Amino acid sequence: MISSQKCRIDKPDDAPTGRLLAFATAKSSGDFVIAHSVLHRVDAVAKSRLRLIANSHVRELNAILPDDVCVTLVDSDAERVPALFDIKKRGALAALKSALSLRKEFQNLSRRHGEALMFAGFGVRERFIAGDWPVFTPHQPGRNIYENYFEVLAEHQITLTLPPVPIARTRLRSLGVFPESRLVEKRLTHATLSMVFDRAAAAGIDVKLFILEGDIAAEGMHHPCTRIPRNFSSLAAAIKSVDCVVSADSLPAHLAEYFDRPTFVALPAANEYWMPFGCFIEKRWSVFGIPPELGNSLDEFFATSAAGHADGIAPFSGVKAGNAPENRVGDTARAML
Repeated sequence: MISSQKCRIDKPDDAPTGRLLAFATAKSSGDFVIAHSVLHRVDAVAKSRLRLIANSHVRELNAILPDDVCVTLVDSDAERVPALFDIKKRGALAALKSALSLRKEFQNLSRRHGEALMFAGFGVRERFIAGDWPVFTPHQPGRNIYENYFEVLAEHQITLTLPPVPIARTRLRSLGVFPESRLVEKRLTHATLSMVFDRAAAAGIDVKLFILEGDIAAEGMHHPCTRIPRNFSSLAAAIKSVDCVVSADSLPAHLAEYFDRPTFVALPAANEYWMPFGCFIEKRWSVFGIPPELGNSLDEFFATSAAGHADGIAPFSGVKAGNAPENRVGDTARAML
């Protein structure tokens, strides 16, 4: 069964001009937010050439995001991450059934003439799901998933109307901290949380520690925390209630940047590919196993965020020397605006 939301498939006689692209993701909620964030920033006219295909487990998440992106949801594996992408927990047999189900759903989708798929990563599983769909990948794969998406859009002469990196519009006074991750090794440690609180206080920024119901990151902490219901609406409201965010390498980081909150990611090891674009391009991240580096990076983040921009429109800063891989990253994003 196929379910569509926020999407219209054009008839051949009124189809938009230019290559039709379908960004596809069947994995985590974070992957969905990444693709949705990129398409949300696209020129309104070009949006008619684009859609996002995802599994139905992101239905609730989709409902809280802006409705200016064409989204098609396929019903496979109930309302959770398909077993094909959760093999360790679900097992090989469930993964095989999931693969067959996803492939069938993708093959049964209504397609526009010449429409092609792009997956965030194109491995064996994605190749199987795609079946006979035409598939495209960036000509110059980058070191970050957002960069790859921006490269593909640029190759198809599609421009952005919103800056790819959140800009502090006024002096920031409040920080939201989201320490949890479904992966234990990615959760912010107590030492990291203490450093965040101390450095934010030194910068004159109030801190709110948000914990989802059932999470345990705050156990043993002396800092007060705000517990919020485990749903996307409550998470989004918490993010929007603060001016900037420090997060584990998890969904809240991508949602925060989507909602234009300057974001800093603390993580156990460098993993630039899946970072929010602003964290990647502006070096707004640090590993929490190296306290001096983490402290210096936090100080720089808070100093920059606290300053803000009086006019609310700061130019995209591109690449800082020594912090991001190549000048073409900044050039591509800037040229698309």
